[in-house]
Amino acid sequence: MITEGYWQPGESLPPQRELAKSLGVGMSTLREALQSLQTMGVLEMRHGEGTFVANKPNGMYDRLLDISLASGEMDLPTLFEARAILETGIAYHAARRATEEQILQLFDILEKERQGIETGQGENLFELDLSFHRLIAEMASNRFLEQIDSTLRNALEALLRNLPLTMEGWRLHYEVAEGIRKRKPFEALESMRTLIEATAARYLPYMSKAKREGAHSYDG
Repeated sequence: MITEGYWQPGESLPPQRELAKSLGVGMSTLREALQSLQTMGVLEMRHGEGTFVANKPNGMYDRLLDISLASGEMDLPTLFEARAILETGIAYHAARRATEEQILQLFDILEKERQGIETGQGENLFELDLSFHRLIAEMASNRFLEQIDSTLRNALEALLRNLPLTMEGWRLHYEVAEGIRKRKPFEALESMRTLIEATAARYLPYMSKAKREGAHSYDG
């Protein structure tokens, strides 16, 4: 209900007895759930005032993912698989819903990336790539998908930052953008799938090599 916006950030939840009754659960179950959500940073319990939705409720996704990674319940191939499923759907909807202004912005980002690669002055390539994927998520016009996508990218950010963006990778990004510009959802979807799979194929062997050599060297 919080994720879907039934209660907005900063808004007070109903009294606990009323909430337990409406949800059909006992008071002890409700209190455990409220405590868990407070620990995740989703809720704030203020003594004498009640329970409030935190200002950044989407932080619960980051928290849940952090817990899963730390406990070993989730690995990097799983994250890349989730990213492929999520971002292909996002690209599909972006091709249907993007505004002309957003499409112009997308190709402007690509042009800056191309120049950075060709001149060898690509210090901000990673930030440009983040902007590329975030803009496509905005194009999809689905706040829930955008939040989940942001969480996945945050989880991979520190790792992807170390892979260089190449012209080959840039061309894959360009194909995604072309599918969106031509308003062809399935073309955008398949191009995004190719991009994510290529990134995973480069990244996982690279990490194995980096661990062996103790080196640090981004893809997209």
